[in-house]
Amino acid sequence: MDPQTDRKNGRLFLWANLLIYLAAPVLYVGVIQAALCDKLGASAAVANFPATGYFMGSFAPIIFACFIPHRWDRRLVVLTGALMAGLLAMVAMMLFLPMSNQVRIAAVVSQSLVLGLLNSVSGVYLYQCLGQSTTEAGRSRALKTTFTIAPLAAVVGSLLAQFILRGGIPHLSFSQDFGILYLIGVPCMGIYAWCGSQIEMSPIKEEARPPFFSSLRDSFRHYFRSRDLVLLLLAYLLLNCTLMAMPNLSLYTRKAMGREPAEFSGVVLALRFGCKALAGYGLGMLNMRYGVRAPLLATAALLGLSLVWAWAVPGYLYLAAFGLMGAGELDGAYFTNTVLTWSSPVYVIRDMSILNLAAAAAGPAASIHGILTDHWGFSASFIFGITTAVVALVLLFKLPKQNAPSNTGHS
Repeated sequence: MDPQTDRKNGRLFLWANLLIYLAAPVLYVGVIQAALCDKLGASAAVANFPATGYFMGSFAPIIFACFIPHRWDRRLVVLTGALMAGLLAMVAMMLFLPMSNQVRIAAVVSQSLVLGLLNSVSGVYLYQCLGQSTTEAGRSRALKTTFTIAPLAAVVGSLLAQFILRGGIPHLSFSQDFGILYLIGVPCMGIYAWCGSQIEMSPIKEEARPPFFSSLRDSFRHYFRSRDLVLLLLAYLLLNCTLMAMPNLSLYTRKAMGREPAEFSGVVLALRFGCKALAGYGLGMLNMRYGVRAPLLATAALLGLSLVWAWAVPGYLYLAAFGLMGAGELDGAYFTNTVLTWSSPVYVIRDMSILNLAAAAAGPAASIHGILTDHWGFSASFIFGITTAVVALVLLFKLPKQNAPSNTGHS
């Protein structure tokens, strides 16, 4: 890979993520959807269903990885981007048309499941494209630059969402204000698809693929032979359970600040992604200086601390919990980068897809947070999230410090 192409592909990765972040209010399912369902009359448990559906859609990449040839890697990024644009347009239409609240809640929940499926496939294959189109040094540079700059686009998108939801556009009624947010995501995902089509990738030698179920069995057997990859999977599962408290944090605004969650949805997202931008630079430096484990430990600590802060600090300072959680939310990027660093080219897409199953397995945790809140209050939800973060930290300390797994032969 010549340096010019290496940098060009890194910039395309940056632009693709920048567009995702610009549409963050609707693509990062959780806060906005919880506020929308809450205003539509849903309970705390139901308001968490969109996040549950979104993360449960993360099972999809392993299915694709077992039968899609490598020459389709880039095409999948393009195709899923285009489909997400169409899906967001459909939801916007349903929010503009006169429909019952029950139908709208069902639409938001079901759309979140499909969006989770498409977004998880697109995300895994975008990282696969990054791995095939950059050197290891170029990938580290791209990750640091991307997650320092791109989250700033989410701050812009979040402040725009706050402006719209607080009545900034005259004569725009509920639920049309939420519909506008979905419409903004449509061109973002269309351009995202175009960025994916421009990536120049090094070819991977295609091998004869066994039947689907044989390939699936081989993928899991290969992954679970590695103690370090198994620990990585378990830690990622637990941290996603912690992250599933995000919609509940939004609902807790009513108790912590005495205000409606929808009033602060945009500010919450701006804090979430502004702090993510700040953390993006620091985590990138940790990765480059201390190896792949360091940013994993940092993100786990940030996620646990966010819930401790939310539980302990009232008033406007409570909102800092969203900043801490946003910074810790970069765990997905660095867990994926760890697999890219450790795995062989033949297995890397399947290894990333299996890691991604942790997000699907953690999907019900959003509903667990909601159920705990409905029955025992928000404190029960916070205890659950803090506990999963602490256990994840213990598991991550068992991983090797450097950029090679200790006993796998993956590198």
